[in-house]
Amino acid sequence: MKIEAENPINEAIAGLRLRDIVLYESRLFRGDVMPDQGEVEALQQHKRGVRFSVEEQDRAGTSVREFHVMVSLGERVVDSATEQDPKVYFGIEADYFVMYEMICPVSQDALRAFADFNAVHNVWPFWRQHVFDLIGKARLTSLQVPLFTGDGH
Repeated sequence: MKIEAENPINEAIAGLRLRDIVLYESRLFRGDVMPDQGEVEALQQHKRGVRFSVEEQDRAGTSVREFHVMVSLGERVVDSATEQDPKVYFGIEADYFVMYEMICPVSQDALRAFADFNAVHNVWPFWRQHVFDLIGKARLTSLQVPLFTGDGH
């Protein structure tokens, strides 16, 4: 049964079930030593990327279609005085592997829209907690990871 909807995300929501969210890879990096706050104008930059595929999996002799999404997120702090090739003080990046079971056929447009919004939305609380934990353990200046709005941040 194929579900048509005005909003392609609704089609994907009807055809997918979340199976798992896995922290696939994580990186903490330090660049130049950050001066004391007040001595420097720092800027926080955001990174977000999404890749997806549909895979056939064999479970107990039954073929199951899965929708796999790799969500790549990052935050870094740079010197705002340098526009070209800014001085990087530190950053955190992580890739999350998200698996959904496909319970009915879903169009490519709906899968793309779903990956760009819903998959990132599903990962976002894990990302915020990861950044908060890592910043504390690394004794770095706190970062603000806002609530997910879907606008590219």
